[in-house]
Amino acid sequence: MNEKTVKEIKPAYMKSSHISVCICTYRRPDLLKRVLEKLGDQETAKLFTYSIIVVDNDDRKSARDIVKDVRNKSSIPVDYYNEPRNSIPLARNMAVKNAKGNYVAFIDDDEFPLNNWLLNLYQTCNRYDTDGVLGPVKPHFEKAPPSWIIKGKFFERPSYKTGFLLHWRDTRTGNVLMKKSIFNDSKNMFNPEFRHGEDKEFFKRMIEKGYSFIWCKEAPVYETQTSNRFTRTYLLKRAL
Repeated sequence: MNEKTVKEIKPAYMKSSHISVCICTYRRPDLLKRVLEKLGDQETAKLFTYSIIVVDNDDRKSARDIVKDVRNKSSIPVDYYNEPRNSIPLARNMAVKNAKGNYVAFIDDDEFPLNNWLLNLYQTCNRYDTDGVLGPVKPHFEKAPPSWIIKGKFFERPSYKTGFLLHWRDTRTGNVLMKKSIFNDSKNMFNPEFRHGEDKEFFKRMIEKGYSFIWCKEAPVYETQTSNRFTRTYLLKRAL
């Protein structure tokens, strides 16, 4: 067995599993509407139920009407919360504190999943008896990018074999399912002292405490890449 691969075990699903899918958003109404609509038809194989939590990190509450509109049309419960302080760690913490499930998933507001996303994350988490599972984030181009963007693979990210044990440098919250029990310790929250990179810092602390996180290749989400990102200036700022 590869030393970086967690051993697969026989699944032992919890009969009452519920996943709280968390989205933190800031003034991206069209993208938020898309991810909410995509989340409305997730496959469950009757292994779990799920609901959605939206935390609006805008003091103007710009996402409230979008959430209300989607909620009125959806069979999936959608809860709205507002964190007026412009801080993604505080928004994430509010989502976790209001999560009702025994699992918590995070997806960004500029991403969208396929309809087997949650099911693949959940089955992998149980199959390998791990604390959390991350999946690929693949680019979705609204318009065809310049050829140098494609050749340079600037929006492609590393991917691994399912079951691969992740180092904290390989982690982020753009596509993750975690056991809610991680957060039973009030110290296991996102650190508001970080404005950026608080997700990697979170996983670093959790791994140091003995929690394990693995990869699920079969659970990708797609990140929208708009044309304003097709510049060397943007890519340099992101890299730094």
